[in-house]
Amino acid sequence: MIIIIDEIESQLRKGTNIEDILEKCDWKKFESVISEIFQENGFNTKQNFRFKTKRRYEIDILAIKNNQIFCIDCKWWGRGRYKKSGLKKAVILQEKRTKEFTKFLNKNIIARNLLKVTPGHAIYSLLATLHEEDMIKENKTLIIPVWKVNRFLTDFDNMV
Repeated sequence: MIIIIDEIESQLRKGTNIEDILEKCDWKKFESVISEIFQENGFNTKQNFRFKTKRRYEIDILAIKNNQIFCIDCKWWGRGRYKKSGLKKAVILQEKRTKEFTKFLNKNIIARNLLKVTPGHAIYSLLATLHEEDMIKENKTLIIPVWKVNRFLTDFDNMV
């Protein structure tokens, strides 16, 4: 999957804005880019992770490193009106998925072994967006634009 990042880096060197590059992609490629950024920062990732508690859930990307788990919902939305209310709704849904994933992981030793995490792991809810939004955090969920994800990950250990 590093190919996608290489393609983007090539276009960035030519002076193209990352948002302009990714607007031409589809949502699947956007998710792959977010996943690759986490991988480049030492995370193991699982895309479209499905699990079941009382009902079925899916998380766009699970990123795991040193017992830290990010449950990531990717929002490849264009610019426009009503984004703040859409983001707030997305946060509510993502926090529900993250809460259910936490329950699932705490009760499922097989899943913990497969994901290589031990009890005491820290789980974070995150929305990765195409464009920078007015919001950077809503409730417990961080909202990070794609162009800030790498810096966020390099600074994250200092923030926690």
